[in-house]
Amino acid sequence: MSSKGLINAAQKEQEYIKEFGKSLKLLRQSVAKKSLRIFSYETDVPCATLSRIENGIRIPNLVMLKRLAAGFDWSVSELLDNVENNISDNLKNFEI
Repeated sequence: MSSKGLINAAQKEQEYIKEFGKSLKLLRQSVAKKSLRIFSYETDVPCATLSRIENGIRIPNLVMLKRLAAGFDWSVSELLDNVENNISDNLKNFEI
């Protein structure tokens, strides 16, 4: 892949991470109907960490994904499916 292709891939990844966070926040507000602070407390994900994930600054690790999924009473795959439902197809399909 050319350097231009690498830059475009990195930009797409960043856009995906931001959209992932926005979608997670939307689900927290509309499905769980909980504030960041309450959801953070109930899932044992630090408030600042959850905020960074929702703002696209931090990528959640597997343990955080499991905790977040549990906050919705979902499996990790259900969480990812629901999050990705709010992300445009052109962002979901990038090369890694």
